[in-house]
Amino acid sequence: MKNCLKYWMVMAAAVVLTAVSVHAQDGGALVDALVKKGVLTDQEGEEIRADLTKEYATTSAGKLNVSNHIKQLTLYGDGRWRYEYNNTGAQQSGTSTSYTYRARYRIRLGADYKFTDNFSAGFELESSTQNDGAMQTVGAGFGKFSINVGLLYLTYKPWDFVTLTAGKMKNPFYTTDLVWDPDVNPEGAAEIFSWKVADNLTVGFAAGQFQYTENTESTVNSAPDASRDSWIIGAQMPVTYKVNKDVQLTFAPGAYVWTWGGNTGTSATFSTGTPSFSSVHAADDLTLITAPGDVQFKAWNQKFKFYWDFAYNVDAKERIRDVYQLTQANDLTDGIAWLAGIKVGDNKKKGDWSISADYRQVGVGSVDPNLSDSEWGNGFLNQQGVKVAAVYNFTDFLTGGLNSYTTWNYKENLVPSGTTGSGYSSILGANYTQRYQAEITWKF
Repeated sequence: MKNCLKYWMVMAAAVVLTAVSVHAQDGGALVDALVKKGVLTDQEGEEIRADLTKEYATTSAGKLNVSNHIKQLTLYGDGRWRYEYNNTGAQQSGTSTSYTYRARYRIRLGADYKFTDNFSAGFELESSTQNDGAMQTVGAGFGKFSINVGLLYLTYKPWDFVTLTAGKMKNPFYTTDLVWDPDVNPEGAAEIFSWKVADNLTVGFAAGQFQYTENTESTVNSAPDASRDSWIIGAQMPVTYKVNKDVQLTFAPGAYVWTWGGNTGTSATFSTGTPSFSSVHAADDLTLITAPGDVQFKAWNQKFKFYWDFAYNVDAKERIRDVYQLTQANDLTDGIAWLAGIKVGDNKKKGDWSISADYRQVGVGSVDPNLSDSEWGNGFLNQQGVKVAAVYNFTDFLTGGLNSYTTWNYKENLVPSGTTGSGYSSILGANYTQRYQAEITWKF
């Protein structure tokens, strides 16, 4: 009776230890230690090991094996269903409109790995080939959608204050969707540095080198740099200051340069959605100075966040003239884009809610329309307007959301009546836009 009781006590302890451990051999290590100390005989140890192996095989841990060099594996994903109304008013006349009602859906599935030797990695699969979104439209004869690679990156952290990443990665810069759509995952390399100068002050430096277009080096045509790949080179210095436990300020001035633009010999259409920017000069005359930031604080038991962004294209005059072929839009404001907004609440668990709203203006020569938010103003330039969003957590994993986008011309009559040009319809093709969305999103 005593030996039987001892057997089951040891088995229970070993099973519990194994259940909470990554490696199955941890339970066996306990048995070996007890045999060594004489608590168990060799025969009892062998019997417990055999039973422990059978027990482990029936658990979820026994069905998932990872390599020894993987310290931690995290799987994640989300699904979304959305119904939206989209309305675009034609340029100049204002009488012709294009509108649609449609249902859309999205799925994303990813994994984050933590390796030994300070390495980590990740990948994500999603239901789209677009650079700025993963939504698919319902109504194609019940056709199936494809799964594509949205992320694939490797990270090395040699010291606590240095993070080096290469591949197709999440955007390493602090930003809003004024310059970078949150679904755009750049490709190339990034270097992130962060120093805690004081208990309440953190200073960082971020740099990125992203390949924008891939061109055939043997290409020969009238454009002198047609065979050169276009790159986006960026640098930023984020500073975070904690006034107290409830108030925090972040400011992240930076700059981006699009290299070898205008002679890529390829289409500037990186998104399959509307509008399609058909000019071959996607990266032409773009040198941005940016200044995003936010102030976060708590009041009335709610989290508040005031946020802003500013972008100025130093080469706006040349871009407006050479890419969009406009002569009327050459003053300073045509090269500036900015937004200011507020968010109240947060979404982490059941019952949480948030509401956000911002106003922005986007000059015709200010930002790259292939990378900025494709839903605000339907991606058109020379727009101003308001975005409002509300999210509610039905459960810890299921949220419902409402989004509203309303924009109108920032400046009127930039295109003279009766004239045409390659950049007119695609860049200035909207007197106004309206987009309303209702959606549910679940995490898994």
